[in-house]
Amino acid sequence: MKIRFLLLSIIALLCVHSCEEDDENLNGTGKVSFSNIDLIEVENATIPLGVNIAINTYNHSGGTIEVLISGANYGTDYESSKGSASFTLEVEPQTLVATFSISPIDNEVIEDNKNLVITLASTSGAIELGEITTMSFTIIDNDNPLIAIVGFENTTAQIEENNINSMILEIPFDQATTDGGTITVSSSGDAIYGTDYSISGQTSGDFTLTIPGGATATSFEIQAIDNSDFAADKTVTFTIDEVTGGLAIGGDAQTIVAIVNDDASPNPIIDFDAANTLTYNEDAGTVTLNFVLSEITTVDTTIELTTSGSADASDFNFGGSTANPYSFVIPSGSASGSVVITIIDDADTETDETIVLDITSVSGGLDAGLNLQQQTIIITDNDDAFEYIETFETLGDLASAGYQAFTLSTQDLSEGKIFKYNMNAGKYADVNDVTEDSDTGLVIFYSNTQEGNGVLDNVVITPQMQTSGNIDVSIDIAYIQAPEFNNANITFYYSESYNGSEAWNESDWTVMGTETAAGMFSEGIVATGDYKRKVMNITTTSDFYISVRLNQTVDDTFWKTQWRLDNFKVN
Repeated sequence: MKIRFLLLSIIALLCVHSCEEDDENLNGTGKVSFSNIDLIEVENATIPLGVNIAINTYNHSGGTIEVLISGANYGTDYESSKGSASFTLEVEPQTLVATFSISPIDNEVIEDNKNLVITLASTSGAIELGEITTMSFTIIDNDNPLIAIVGFENTTAQIEENNINSMILEIPFDQATTDGGTITVSSSGDAIYGTDYSISGQTSGDFTLTIPGGATATSFEIQAIDNSDFAADKTVTFTIDEVTGGLAIGGDAQTIVAIVNDDASPNPIIDFDAANTLTYNEDAGTVTLNFVLSEITTVDTTIELTTSGSADASDFNFGGSTANPYSFVIPSGSASGSVVITIIDDADTETDETIVLDITSVSGGLDAGLNLQQQTIIITDNDDAFEYIETFETLGDLASAGYQAFTLSTQDLSEGKIFKYNMNAGKYADVNDVTEDSDTGLVIFYSNTQEGNGVLDNVVITPQMQTSGNIDVSIDIAYIQAPEFNNANITFYYSESYNGSEAWNESDWTVMGTETAAGMFSEGIVATGDYKRKVMNITTTSDFYISVRLNQTVDDTFWKTQWRLDNFKVN
């Protein structure tokens, strides 16, 4: 044992001695490479970013590394810890990493990112170039470009038709634009490019302005084109449609330029009378629309009126005529003119309607005027809007709401098996949202465990709806037993001839819609709290009632049924 221990000790000492000799061996050559190939730093960074050069072995006696930095301006865009863009790094013996740092220089200039290339150019001593001898260093610019908001200086302007000088339309910016860009302008209106106006340097009324960087405004010039024709003033609307680059559209993106006529009319002129009454109730009957003349006419004149707007021939006519355009004559020697409009009263509840009248043709002893060639008449409805809603939330029974529920002659089960008023918290639909709940409504429930098999055939009838026309009817409905246990038909009716008694004849009623349990199940209305809002549209000519009929044969297969109704609405 002592001999074995001695041998092991001698071996261990020899190993330590050998290892120490390896650590102190400086006969090797270190190869240098970048440890990263890409570095990124923001221009306004406050801490220098270190760059590491890895040396692949410990057993070297040192040397130097020549480093070159290119791609940006030293002293303007960046600085290095070595004081220049090219320098020599001293590598001490047995060093595994050589380092230096780069500091971006912040400025207030908006510019592109700086892309530096760092190269290990050469080495000396016990140092050689390795595989990765170049790397990139990107300096991100942190200065935002200035985006200028553009818009017309004035929203309106005018130029005389015979003005020999052009008019400048200014588009100022809220600040200087860094990058510039383009402004695309379009034109519209009754003034025609090339006939009524031109734009300096452009070939059409739609054009693009190029904006240089640093600009604070731009403009363009419009020139009126003179002619000898008497005509109404014309307008052109210029709109900034699009911008590019360092620009954004502001609030005043349009300007309207009026080109003012300078030619005298060879004849007296006609306009609508500004004193005309323009709003009438639907039951106003016949109304007079007046025209003013600049002078007494010496020749019979035919005036043509074109009508548009939401009103149509069912709402008005010209003394019985529904012609459009409508023509009338102002005789020679007249100082004014007029037409008679008949407004038709109907029973429909509707929104206000408009009659837009334009003088579209004047022939004979008058010319169309410049001031008022269009007027709009408003017809206000005199029929009260009708809205009926019954949610059953504030009732104690059906009778207090004016409802009837009774069996028909074909029902052979007891008379109590009908739709009834029911209070059951959370089991009915909310009037505003069928996915939410309310507490009261109508229900019918029957199981043959009560009275055996038989026929259910009964109705529930609303109060009379005292309105007519195009009507929307909606009723919320739910079937809360398994569909396979129900063969009922639910039918929705309305009647203009029902007299309010409990004598229900199917021939007096018109079907609005139907529902079945299977049909609702196919629509995904399957859970106990699921309601369907059944919406139906009808057209009536007089007051009417609404009814809901349940018809089902209860037998050993279809032995149970339960339906709920809620929120009757008529609009």
